[in-house]
Amino acid sequence: MCLGAAFWVASALYPDRGFLHRLIATLLVAPALILVPMQALGLVGALRPVWLGVLAPVGFAIAAVAASRHLGRERAWALLRSDLGAPFRLLREAVREREPAVLTTVVALGVLLLAGLMVWLYRSWMWDPVWYHVPITAYAIQMGSLEWIDTSVPWTQSHPKNIELLAAWNCIFPLDNRLDDSSQLPFAVLGAAVTAAWAREVGARPAFAAGVGAAWMLLPPMFLQMWSTHVDLACGAFLGAAVFFLRERPTPRDRWMSLLALGLYAGTKMTGAFHLLLFAPWVAVRGGLELWHARGERWRRAGDVVLSLLALMAVGSFKYFQNLWKTGNPLWAFKVKLPLLGTELPGLFDPAVFYGSRPGESPLFFGSPGALMQLLRSWYVEQPVYWPDVRTGGFGPLFSWLLVPCLAWLILELLRPRHWKTHLPILALGLAALMVQSAWWPRFVMGVATAGLVALGSLQGRLRHLAPRLGLSLVFLALTAVTFWRGASVQVLERDFFLYPRHFGVLLRSSPEQRATRQVMDWLWPTEWSQRKERELQAGDVVVYDQSVVFLGEFFTRDYRTRVEYVPSNQDVATYLARIDALKPRWVGVEGGSVAERALRLERGAQYLFRAPRSGIVLYRMPR
Repeated sequence: MCLGAAFWVASALYPDRGFLHRLIATLLVAPALILVPMQALGLVGALRPVWLGVLAPVGFAIAAVAASRHLGRERAWALLRSDLGAPFRLLREAVREREPAVLTTVVALGVLLLAGLMVWLYRSWMWDPVWYHVPITAYAIQMGSLEWIDTSVPWTQSHPKNIELLAAWNCIFPLDNRLDDSSQLPFAVLGAAVTAAWAREVGARPAFAAGVGAAWMLLPPMFLQMWSTHVDLACGAFLGAAVFFLRERPTPRDRWMSLLALGLYAGTKMTGAFHLLLFAPWVAVRGGLELWHARGERWRRAGDVVLSLLALMAVGSFKYFQNLWKTGNPLWAFKVKLPLLGTELPGLFDPAVFYGSRPGESPLFFGSPGALMQLLRSWYVEQPVYWPDVRTGGFGPLFSWLLVPCLAWLILELLRPRHWKTHLPILALGLAALMVQSAWWPRFVMGVATAGLVALGSLQGRLRHLAPRLGLSLVFLALTAVTFWRGASVQVLERDFFLYPRHFGVLLRSSPEQRATRQVMDWLWPTEWSQRKERELQAGDVVVYDQSVVFLGEFFTRDYRTRVEYVPSNQDVATYLARIDALKPRWVGVEGGSVAERALRLERGAQYLFRAPRSGIVLYRMPR
């Protein structure tokens, strides 16, 4: 229902544009249609399957009815049939143009299918997701609300939640965590679609544009995150989509899509709020021009502008208002200095220390000492570290040796003012992407790869003859293959970080419980104890942890039947024990070697179970 309603809205907005425009709009509208009812129910503590199952379809129906007023059913079906035929038209185009670059689409489709299979077979295992992303999803389902989470893991409290809430949507109806890493998969398609559509708009031939879009998914920082809730993949896709819809003459439909993309981005990660502020003048000027040209209907158009801003806020502002209400700082847990007001908003971490800039200086805009040189070293000198959260090595040889030169060519092209309209938005995307903290981590700056691929498409569109086009395509294919293979092959050799060589065959034959409990990484709970957790803990049983926890996601059962509670042990022992007595937990995680641990054993008869890997927390079973 959600995808159908979203496609209907996209078709009503862009009946005169191609398949890619409607695909992009669909992938922006669909998450918004899910997030609005989830947040509405979460605010009133009614985020339960039954209420969500009632309210969400109502929203889908309202969206579909509104779209049907502008686009009849027959026209919508005609567009759907046309869009379903797009792959076959692409194949014919590739054969006619003799375009080998389209081969990347086959590889990208295979990677996407593998990513879906990885989500289905493997429990959530990546470092950051098990640390704080997956707990956001689990707490939303456990609590049935979006209330402030009482926890020692500040990122679980402070971070925007869009991707984690979309994961909760996938898990809340079956009450099974099997799909808790699935929510970024659609945004891999979104990033590829934006790149392909934009490349087509700047002159690339259709088959080459499709190949360029598929290459976006084949860059290591993208495909290594695809099957997780790291959120950076979605952020890169949202930023690219926002600027894509800001490029042309202002229209209401492009304004809605750009603001929706910016809102989804801000509601996914705090860098989204930074980019929203960065692009706000551009958005405001476009809004002013739109109102200026809307003679005779300015009040109506102004109301439409207000509604689109409300849509942005509906999908992007909740966590900032909650942080402000609870802590006095919308960007908590980071401290925020306000030089104009001579004050500092409270927080736990100084971003200057956290991201390596000088004390009191922002790490944004290359604020860290030597940040620009570190960025260039990461792209051209340092050995790539192809972990799922790729940290050095940039986006691989394709980016370093083809896309960066294409961006440089675009800059030189600005000497001719007739190119400003097409080139400036591409360069604005690339530059804005690099303005964030730690820009040498490619997972933070995926927008610059989008810009580079679009620049490559622009270059291809300028080549008139077959021979140079074919030469460019072959160079592109070769560098894409090397880039993809470096990321994939290193993961196969580094078996600690890519899983199918060790576990794929076993998990194919595993039951759901075995899949959910297998220790596929050494920082997860041992298989034996994960299985005991699933078998021993009953519905409503309480599991307690303290401030020594690291991988909080391990404390939740796969069907969310237990209640996970935080009880700090670094307080008065009597107070700690009183809280334990009140909660009556079955399992307790407590800091190893602490006074509280000793008191649990000696005064409450707790039975030692095991020490959690890579953590100071020790698990005990409490007597009934």
